[in-house]
Amino acid sequence: MEVHHPHHSSHKKNWKEYVTEFLMLFFAVTLGFFAENVREIYVESHREKEYMHTMVQDLKEDTARINNSIILSSEKALAMDSLIRNIYAKPYSDSSLRMMYYLFRKHMASGTGASFSQRTINQLIHSGNLRLIKNISISDSIVLYDINSQQIENQYLIYHDQYQQKGRELSNRIFDSYYMLDYTRQSVIELLNTNTKLQLLTNDDKLMKEYANVVYGGRGILNRYVTMLNAQKLRATNIIEILHKEYGIE
Repeated sequence: MEVHHPHHSSHKKNWKEYVTEFLMLFFAVTLGFFAENVREIYVESHREKEYMHTMVQDLKEDTARINNSIILSSEKALAMDSLIRNIYAKPYSDSSLRMMYYLFRKHMASGTGASFSQRTINQLIHSGNLRLIKNISISDSIVLYDINSQQIENQYLIYHDQYQQKGRELSNRIFDSYYMLDYTRQSVIELLNTNTKLQLLTNDDKLMKEYANVVYGGRGILNRYVTMLNAQKLRATNIIEILHKEYGIE
């Protein structure tokens, strides 16, 4: 007996089904894109806040170092002025010699420069992450702060390399270390009240004036350095205040 199997014709999709499938695929891809975009925005926003948190920490550390440098550099500039006046106050008395030795030992060899934290700034500016900061005025302030930090460090290098080093060379020909052997920078004030008779290594008036000129030039550079530090301290304080408000950083 012959068996007949029914013949099934293949189903043909109409245009509505094609449109529906296309729309479903389109929406799936679009939702995936938006989900990834939202995730990326969240991650970058989190990184932005982390950077700003460490930026505040860095600025607070900078401010402490700036304050210390302002105090020490201002004291040193005053001491340099006093030293210059004593150099020109001839003939030298016992008290003026003691004062010159005291000022030299106490202040002239000391370092008073401030260092700036580069931890967060390097990650933001030099590693291309500055784009994470949405507020343009904040990113501009951070860039300006970094530029001024470099200028301030260069200012101090000018003082150190061109004046302090030269002054040290000249002072080796003027001051006798024998009189300072028993004193540290902190205890050298006692030298003002000893009975030891002090003398300089030279009576060369030209050498003394050359030394005074170097000290005078260094004092001017150092005073300018203090002015720059005060301006940088204000910048740091302003940025900290802005970041507190913008990101709710305690």
